[in-house]
Amino acid sequence: METGQMNINVKSRPPARKATQARGRVRRAELLEAARAMLDTQNIDQIGMIAVAEVAGIPASSAYHFFPEIGDLWKELVRTLAIVQAAEDLMLPEVDEWETLIELSLAHHQKAFNSNRAARQLMLGPHTPPEIKHAGCKEDFRFGTALWTAVRRQFILPGLADSRELFFKALLISDVFFSLSVADHDRVTDEALAEAKLAMISYLRAYLPTRLARAGETDAAA
Repeated sequence: METGQMNINVKSRPPARKATQARGRVRRAELLEAARAMLDTQNIDQIGMIAVAEVAGIPASSAYHFFPEIGDLWKELVRTLAIVQAAEDLMLPEVDEWETLIELSLAHHQKAFNSNRAARQLMLGPHTPPEIKHAGCKEDFRFGTALWTAVRRQFILPGLADSRELFFKALLISDVFFSLSVADHDRVTDEALAEAKLAMISYLRAYLPTRLARAGETDAAA
């Protein structure tokens, strides 16, 4: 019995590799949080990996192990912030017109950007390096997919308009107004929001009729 119990205890111990991986995930998260906090008070072009490591309380050698270049850290932070922000679009309320969903989505993104300077800098800021802006542009596809999903849950999209690509392109248009506003005011103003709504809805109206059948309407009529 004692031998058997000993074997059970040995097997139940977590492998050293798993402990190392868990510690690695914690350190990555600490670096990302330190970088996010630094962006609240500094511009992205003023921040280097060594400074981030110091704020996170992690040896620089470990920081470079997780993120070989500061750009790698920024890209991961963009992805992390975008996942959270896009999730909000999936919780949009039921509305009568698809245009209202666009307006609600853009208003949500305005609020999210204005309350998070890190996201504002990384995705819209004038000091952000082109490669990071490109990574942010890729995340617009995540936003586009979330909005496309939200619209499809409530309305039936016709033909070619039933495309994530369409909503991705529409969001890129709205980003122009958001980015200009951030460059001038370090925030997305209400005026920029109004322009973004106008531009995005005007673009989508080239593909979507004013009246869309509600999801389930066709089945109910049949």
